[in-house]
Amino acid sequence: MLDKFLDNKRNLYTLAILAIVFESLSSSVLKMSKDYPVLSPMYLFWFAVALGILALYAVAWQLLLERLPLTTAYMRKGLTYVLIFVWAKVLFNETITVNQYIGMAIIIVGMVVSLSDDH
Repeated sequence: MLDKFLDNKRNLYTLAILAIVFESLSSSVLKMSKDYPVLSPMYLFWFAVALGILALYAVAWQLLLERLPLTTAYMRKGLTYVLIFVWAKVLFNETITVNQYIGMAIIIVGMVVSLSDDH
């Protein structure tokens, strides 16, 4: 049943986006543990949440690598860096500089150019 679901390109690319969201979110969740002493219950909680998210990412990524060319799959990982800036702003209210916006735009343009012949 899973094979049939992932044979649909739209579902496959949705899974790719989910995997990238999981990967980028795991870093931000780890940062949430910074306010707690190492090995305290809250630190271990956030660490466990990050591990759970990474486990979901690992399963999704493995399913993708079985069905997508390696270059196609990895080219989408550039979106991870863009999403980390989104999480930084949304979760931690961090300032994003003009240079960082320019860098994100370059990443997105590079992905679009590189993936434009993947239809």
